[in-house]
Amino acid sequence: MDMKERIEKDIELFEENIKKIKNKEIKDMATRYYKDAKYYLGREDYFTSFGCINYAHGLIDSILNKKNKIIEFSGSAGSGKTSIIERIIERIKHDYEIAVIIANFVGDEDSKRIEKHGIKAINVNTGNKCMDEEMLEYAIREVENVDYIFVENVGSLTCPFINLKNKKIVIVESIQGSKIIKKFPLIFQTADLIIINKIDLKNDVEEMIKSIKEITDREILTTSALNDEGIEEVIKWIKK
Repeated sequence: MDMKERIEKDIELFEENIKKIKNKEIKDMATRYYKDAKYYLGREDYFTSFGCINYAHGLIDSILNKKNKIIEFSGSAGSGKTSIIERIIERIKHDYEIAVIIANFVGDEDSKRIEKHGIKAINVNTGNKCMDEEMLEYAIREVENVDYIFVENVGSLTCPFINLKNKKIVIVESIQGSKIIKKFPLIFQTADLIIINKIDLKNDVEEMIKSIKEITDREILTTSALNDEGIEEVIKWIKK
């Protein structure tokens, strides 16, 4: 195979692989290199054309070959875990492939909510248990070719995070106050991010932040899933 044929094959392969990319920034950049490759191929500048198509492939390979990012969401029942996940996926689903794994003692109401956003949701009924690593690994078998896997554990602050290597978020309601921090310190100390949700209810959020800082130096963000407030900051944190 001569250089011209090699480049033509690479261009065909790129045209197939680019269809799998949803990240707009990467897709646009890779497409520019692809167009340059075709331009220089037409001018018989094979050296430059080959370099351009290789850059294009490198950009999309960085997306196709990267490992899934698993984000764990923990928090008591009613804290707004599912609502926050819904707000996040609505903002990023056009640029990233996402799957959501939701654990409930019984029922599948939360997973049905996620599916309404056009996102694959795997429902796990745990009986009276917290989701553990074995349950999570089994659920992940149903997930293919995604950028993010959001994992929502059952509604309890007594459930530990499943794998400390994952990114870990704990969500509490502002109406729960500082007592909840002092009652369940471990989940806050092992989280990577602490979200105080429902700040639209005008409770003493500053007192809660003070209580959190007394037991851990983890990052704290405040949100109102109802008003879509603070969600962009959470997304920036997830993407880091």
